[in-house]
Amino acid sequence: MGAAEKTWLGLVALTLFGAVLAETGHAGWPLTLAVAGAILIKGGLVIDRYMEMPAARVSFRRALYAFATVLALLVLLTQGFGEALKRFTTIY
Repeated sequence: MGAAEKTWLGLVALTLFGAVLAETGHAGWPLTLAVAGAILIKGGLVIDRYMEMPAARVSFRRALYAFATVLALLVLLTQGFGEALKRFTTIY
């Protein structure tokens, strides 16, 4: 089994892990931290292994890593400030 197949299996495992977590019905910081961590890990795997960013310019690589990091931070912010974000984004 090659590196691409191992990476793909890791991505599938992380996706199934996320599905199992979602089915627990529990909400809170532990679940949110697990989801944010999965986003960072999956994003890093896709960026490094499938998009071949280690061979690309540093600025491109940093932009993609920043994007994955921002997504994970948004998940954390939503957990911490969900009600405030809901009020801020609701149109009455």
